[in-house]
Amino acid sequence: MWENGRGFPDIAVLEILSKELNVSIAELMNGERSTPETLKKQSDNALIETLLYVKQMSRRTVAVLLLIAGVCMFFSPLYTAGNATPIFVMGVFVNIGGIFMLTSKKSFKLFDLPKILLESISLGTLAAAIALELLPNGVVLLWATPPGVEPKPDMYSYFDPLPFGVAMFPPFITALMTVAVTVFTVIVMIVGKRSAKLRNALFVCIITTAAISACPVLYGLDRVTVTGVLITIMLAVSAVFRAAVNSKSRGI
Repeated sequence: MWENGRGFPDIAVLEILSKELNVSIAELMNGERSTPETLKKQSDNALIETLLYVKQMSRRTVAVLLLIAGVCMFFSPLYTAGNATPIFVMGVFVNIGGIFMLTSKKSFKLFDLPKILLESISLGTLAAAIALELLPNGVVLLWATPPGVEPKPDMYSYFDPLPFGVAMFPPFITALMTVAVTVFTVIVMIVGKRSAKLRNALFVCIITTAAISACPVLYGLDRVTVTGVLITIMLAVSAVFRAAVNSKSRGI
């Protein structure tokens, strides 16, 4: 099969074959001896193929994450108390973006977008995170009950201090930090365009807020809510676009 070009030898015997024939595995697979020129060409081709593969997988990963977030937001009226229309509409657009990224064959370079648009998207996702944090079903608390009685979960918003008072610290801290980084973002957009330190500090603050927002999982999976997951995703997306702004500002 291998000799006829219709298959490959067992991977386990490649190293043995290369030693017996006194050739490299690359030469064995290519079917010819390598020269310095061909080695350089093969190395360059392998690097290019690896970079293209990583880029393609990163694109697909972002697209899948967008679709997951979009689906959760699309069905928000089913599990959200109050008016969920803004989140529903946002979910429609997020789904459209995810489908476009997943199906489009054209290369999409985030850094090619205008810097003002990147900053606006970063700010918009922070605003979306605050809107989600205001919903009354972001935090779940399970109160102690008598033996044999199942605990009934109570839901609270991220801005409600009650969960913080019973040692559920991450949601309230996340809400305060989200407001702070949103104000910080506006300040950087107005006065910090030439300050790399301010831009980098803002990025660190957003990443830290996103990490804290994911901490309820440490209390158990029963403390994780769909709203909480969406908040973490919004903060992570904001951090990605902030990183793009910072890189573009440095001329990368």
